[in-house]
Amino acid sequence: MKKTLFILSLLISALSLAQGTRIIYEYKFASSLEKKDSLETEMMYLDIKKNGSEFYSRQKFVSDSTREAYFKKQIQMGSTNFNYRGGNAGKVGFSVSKSYPDFAVVLHTGIGNSRFSVKNENPIVWKILPDKKKVGQFEVQKATADFGGRSWTAWFSQDFPFQDGPYKFYGLPGLILELEDATGTQSFKFLGSKKFDEVVKIEKEDIGSTRGGMVVKTFGVPGGKEIEVTEDQFRKQWKEYKNDPVKDTRQILSQGNMKLTLNIDGKTVTDPSEVLRAMEKNQKEEIKNNNNKIEPALYP
Repeated sequence: MKKTLFILSLLISALSLAQGTRIIYEYKFASSLEKKDSLETEMMYLDIKKNGSEFYSRQKFVSDSTREAYFKKQIQMGSTNFNYRGGNAGKVGFSVSKSYPDFAVVLHTGIGNSRFSVKNENPIVWKILPDKKKVGQFEVQKATADFGGRSWTAWFSQDFPFQDGPYKFYGLPGLILELEDATGTQSFKFLGSKKFDEVVKIEKEDIGSTRGGMVVKTFGVPGGKEIEVTEDQFRKQWKEYKNDPVKDTRQILSQGNMKLTLNIDGKTVTDPSEVLRAMEKNQKEEIKNNNNKIEPALYP
């Protein structure tokens, strides 16, 4: 009887993987080290299928899907007059893809106008501890790891047939349901799970998009072709951007084939030098205020 139940459990697990499962997390984070007591919140999806998983922001997904549906409809109608004003794209622009069974992990993110895919080069070394507790109806066990410039504590459950988790995290004998760094400024909490047949039906009604199921690798990153880089190359790109965040825009403007107009305090500015100064000031302030990246080791 026990053998029959074990085989049945394996069949259910295999079926679950074939259909695909969406794990839903609440991501809480402080974008600035100066605002540790003011955490922001974003709902995140971990879409798991047979060959891999994708981790990304729900709001970014809704925003991109809505935009995609708008342009598709306009093109089908033969319209050449596009007036899409955009919407709330959320607070999280990165996404992470993992392939199974090798667990190659790739971060998809942007710096300025450039889009990058950064393959993870540092495996996560977990220390599994005997501590246990309940997260909802699930029994979870504690594990710790140092990764990406932070010390992390995870709680994983073997009630799920996945060795995966939020962001780049994986490799425990179960699904990570809770994850928090030692500073308390980065955390993920399990909210629930759904099969993809439920998910697609809801998304078609709410978004009006034909998109459903597993997202593409570049999902969660604004338009543009991704550049594959190593982690060291990415760090170099980040340092260059911090030093001169309008370098690419300056080069384009110097060619004379593009004009920019900014509205600054109600005043329309068209002079290229003034536009660049305003853009540089704005972007440097953004860099200064967004100084608590989830993986600080990538952003020296």
